[in-house]
Amino acid sequence: MSKYASVLRLSFKMQLVWRFDVLMTMLGAACRILAAYLLWSAAFQTREQVAGFTLPGMLSYYVVSSLLASIDKSSDVSGEVSNLIQTGRFSGHMVVPLNPLGFFGSMVFGQSMFHALFALLAALAMSLLLGIALPAFAGGAQLVMAIGMAVLGLVFMICFQYLLGILAFKFVSVLGLRFVAGHLTQFLTGAMVPLLLLPAPVLTALRALPFYYVNYLPSMLLTGHSAPGAPMGLLILAVWTLLAAAVCQLSYQRLRVRHEGVGV
Repeated sequence: MSKYASVLRLSFKMQLVWRFDVLMTMLGAACRILAAYLLWSAAFQTREQVAGFTLPGMLSYYVVSSLLASIDKSSDVSGEVSNLIQTGRFSGHMVVPLNPLGFFGSMVFGQSMFHALFALLAALAMSLLLGIALPAFAGGAQLVMAIGMAVLGLVFMICFQYLLGILAFKFVSVLGLRFVAGHLTQFLTGAMVPLLLLPAPVLTALRALPFYYVNYLPSMLLTGHSAPGAPMGLLILAVWTLLAAAVCQLSYQRLRVRHEGVGV
């Protein structure tokens, strides 16, 4: 465990060098909030509520949602892993006494911890600039569940992206698959629009999937909305995360034999 903690600390420190990445994190969070402000301000001109959201409630949701989306750096895993496999450099991760999934997961956590501060600063700055009032938390239990979901959701997304990356053992390119998966997960996690706007049958089906609990439900909890099914959601996400980790390990063991260490 200490080896993975060392990777996490090193990844955290390395972010001090990549100042452009920090700027892009802050800019990404700010742009999401600004786009939501312009879009929903126009939509609420003719109505007071949309799917139970008032304009301040909708904007506060996007502030928190953009913050969680900016912190999640798991998408880097699939690109890094597939590139290493295609260039033959993944061999180094097959000989060191570190599980590749644990290594890349630790790296992502180090990056996410560092970027969390700057994403938060960007979200608070845009809230002040646009006059978005963030509601108080409904209670300590909601805060604990929201943080638990956010952390478990990051672990699940790391596993998901890692699985996409190791498919490069089998396919010449996974770029198209990563592109489609990236946009699909942005929608399914509620980072694009609140999932409450979807039809009830679709929303019910999404509650059985892990993506519902990665961004949408934590954002709802953190903005003071009630979520009676949150404890069960935490359990569902935990089961999906364990399943995803197991699938990653099994897939890696089966696909790694295809690697010749010379690239594609």
